[in-house]
Amino acid sequence: MSRKDYSETHGMSRRECLKVSALAAGGLAVLGSADAAAEAPVTEPRLVPATTGPGHVVAVHKKGLVTGRFPNPEAAREAVHTAVKTLCGKSDLAAAYGTFVRPDDRVGIKINVLGGRMASTMKEVVDPIVEGVRAAGVPDENIMIFDQFGGNMRGARFGWQEKPGQLRIINHAVLGYEDKTTVTPGGGQGKLAKTLLWTTAVINVPLIKDHDLCGITCAMKNMVYGCVERPAMMHTAHATALPHFYAHDAIRSRVRLTIVDGSFCLYDGGPKHNPKATAVHDTIYATTDPVAMDCICAEVVERYRAENKLRPLASVRRPVVHLALSEQLGLGIGDRERIRLETVEL
Repeated sequence: MSRKDYSETHGMSRRECLKVSALAAGGLAVLGSADAAAEAPVTEPRLVPATTGPGHVVAVHKKGLVTGRFPNPEAAREAVHTAVKTLCGKSDLAAAYGTFVRPDDRVGIKINVLGGRMASTMKEVVDPIVEGVRAAGVPDENIMIFDQFGGNMRGARFGWQEKPGQLRIINHAVLGYEDKTTVTPGGGQGKLAKTLLWTTAVINVPLIKDHDLCGITCAMKNMVYGCVERPAMMHTAHATALPHFYAHDAIRSRVRLTIVDGSFCLYDGGPKHNPKATAVHDTIYATTDPVAMDCICAEVVERYRAENKLRPLASVRRPVVHLALSEQLGLGIGDRERIRLETVEL
């Protein structure tokens, strides 16, 4: 799309377009924290993503990953580590996770537990991620598992843990939010959570889910709507707010890796749990491209909808519309024909 097309579509001048491009390239300062121990450090230089580059998504399918209500811990461990190793082409666990985090990083693991116990990131998927981060040399005191609401986290089996020198499991309320509202083009706005700002690196661990407003919720939405005080402020403009807010350096510069818990697929009635529209999917995804991941998520959701004789998302007024602008802002690849989905069968 040319600059002229962009301004006509989004009501922005050429100068504003160039400003947005500069923002997407990274450069806004991040401020604030709850206390000295939680102060946001100066933004670290970004690590080079996996050599496979943008548009590459690894899908590790293991039949029997889910046993009963939850994933089998050993099966989940094998699938998660295989996905990360395959993505960066390294067989050693420490080297694989070391592609994305350094020993001096403060690593946040952003889960999604909004949907209730059976529509949340599974503990069995997060545990091996912690193992991998530790293997890369990050001490427990510099690892944090976090999300919005403490009650939802406990319901999803992530018990609160806030002790000196240990891995932290906390919700946003523990550190609070910035006083100032962050505003981006396209209707993006919200007070950033200081749990996010505490980190220098984030591993994003979303789900494959239908969403009643946006069509799907996966990589990008988990980091944007899941890291601000009042995400509903952006609901009416999600097509533009979601890409622009993700492009803010506070988010974009921190997310090093996305590991998607595809134990299940919620293909209708989301984001809350809908047992009538939840399928066992037995798949873990890994990528450095959040846009490509959202594209694959939409494809998976649409496939299950078709198999269960449900209309496509666009036909029920919930089209997935943020991919093209996200690609234009340089956040990843949104064109399915240019995405390489590498599937591993275990």
